[in-house]
Amino acid sequence: MQPFISTIIIILLALPFSSLIIDYLLNVTNLEITNLTTYTPTEFLRLKLYLSLIVSIVISYPLWIIGIYNFSSPALTDKEKKTFQIGSSVGFILFILGSILGLYYLTPFIFEILLNNDNITVAKLSIYSTIKLLISISLFSGILLSLPLATMFLIEHSDNKIQLRKYLYILILALIVLGTPEPSMIINLIFLIFFGVIMELTMFFSGGLNAN
Repeated sequence: MQPFISTIIIILLALPFSSLIIDYLLNVTNLEITNLTTYTPTEFLRLKLYLSLIVSIVISYPLWIIGIYNFSSPALTDKEKKTFQIGSSVGFILFILGSILGLYYLTPFIFEILLNNDNITVAKLSIYSTIKLLISISLFSGILLSLPLATMFLIEHSDNKIQLRKYLYILILALIVLGTPEPSMIINLIFLIFFGVIMELTMFFSGGLNAN
């Protein structure tokens, strides 16, 4: 209950600063907020709530991990406890590092390719979809960097590899569907193949190492 309450509180605290976050994110891609469009009266409000939620999830992540650890630790062995502590800590660090690299390096590159200095296209961009795409690229970069570690951690503590593979694909698909700014079968399929290949390679090499 405490992590959930903390998440709600952080959302409320982050909401007044969401406009500053929007300006900062647009500066990364060299876009001006005055050049973007809102297509519904509630679009800007939805964007501010969305950003507040993302900020809250990232900040409250350690609290959720601590809560999960405290709940499950009585049933874990000392080795499993140590693996959980190291895996969750290093995984979070890799996720943050990947998200930062995606935000400052990959996002401007992708936006430059998509827009190609086309002022007509920029003028028709939805501010909600633009910011959500920017956030999605950043988050997917973080997932990309931390996915191999998460897969190896789950392999270490799973006896049923077929069941594990099914759950991992469900998790990846859920992240893709929720993370993409606009539902698109082609985009979702590309991300699914991309993350799936990384996961399969990790499982393959992890299996080989365990066999040795």
